[in-house]
Amino acid sequence: MGEGAVVGLSSAATLSDAATIHRDLIRIGRAIRARSGGGELSAGQMSALWTIAQNAPIRATELAEREGVAAPTMSRVVASLERHGMVMRTTDPRDGRVSLLAPSAEGMDHIQGASSRNSELFEMALGQLADEDRVAVERSMRILANTMCGLAAPTADSPDTADSATVEGGGS
Repeated sequence: MGEGAVVGLSSAATLSDAATIHRDLIRIGRAIRARSGGGELSAGQMSALWTIAQNAPIRATELAEREGVAAPTMSRVVASLERHGMVMRTTDPRDGRVSLLAPSAEGMDHIQGASSRNSELFEMALGQLADEDRVAVERSMRILANTMCGLAAPTADSPDTADSATVEGGGS
């Protein structure tokens, strides 16, 4: 074997670790959907709805920035949320050309119901762990989430970070 093979093995090991974490996160998402009654919204739509609720009223461009996706991707997500009756648009009083997004009453009800069901599932799962494992999981997830959220957001030139299944309401 040449040097390239050794480098390949090293890279493969790193990719394998990252791929394993990604797969585990997908498995967690699927388990949540299966045990919480699913719902009509994809993970990407729920994330956008939560961000809208926490920052309302919010411009779609700011929402895209906060969610780490390109503006066209967010436009599709917002349109889907509107079709589901989860989001309302209003005109920005300071700039009539701009729409502001806010959750509808149905959107808020959806968030509160999904949040409590999902929190219960996480609490059940975390409750089955030894104390030191629970602390390690909580710390690791916080570090990983903060690191992932700190990565550079996509630009107009880069591909979207969300796949079309997530955007269109499908999912894994």
